[in-house]
Amino acid sequence: MRSLFILFLVMPAIAGAQINRSAKELAGEKIQEYITGKLFKNKEYRSISFDDIKEVGDRKKDEIVWTIAHKFEITEGGKSSFENSPKNRKKYSFIFYLDDKMKVLKADTWYSQ
Repeated sequence: MRSLFILFLVMPAIAGAQINRSAKELAGEKIQEYITGKLFKNKEYRSISFDDIKEVGDRKKDEIVWTIAHKFEITEGGKSSFENSPKNRKKYSFIFYLDDKMKVLKADTWYSQ
């Protein structure tokens, strides 16, 4: 009986964690498309980390509903006739602002190296 009671207490937390994980994965896919399609076209992209997705504002009033911080690396250069030519790697940290359907509305950078 106790184990059934504990199971009923833990189930909502597990379900909520799975929903947040799925939202974070969907946001990650949309952000990758945005980076490779709009910000850094024809550049090599490598994801480093995503922070937790955070809800901001009121869904009914504001267009921006979610924010997520993302660190990634862009590789430039190496397009010459020499295969071993040096590549310039830069690390970036961006905050992405998403709507309720996880579409990227805007992006702000706070650090690049």
